[in-house]
Amino acid sequence: MNRSVLDLQNGEEATVKEFSDSSMACKLLTVGIIPDSRITMIRKSPFGGAYCLKLGDTFIAVREKEAKSIVIL
Repeated sequence: MNRSVLDLQNGEEATVKEFSDSSMACKLLTVGIIPDSRITMIRKSPFGGAYCLKLGDTFIAVREKEAKSIVIL
């Protein structure tokens, strides 16, 4: 079973494996989320609309649909 970024708790770190939705992959690659990179869940919005992720020294906000397409190890 594949896990996505949505499965991470605040402060939890994981490695990006791949993208489950190819239409989202282009956008995620453009902002620097690439396979084999380490990603940390910083904060989930209280109503599930947006997620704040840390990638290296960069903070990135993604929508739920984008976060769901990031498959992690």
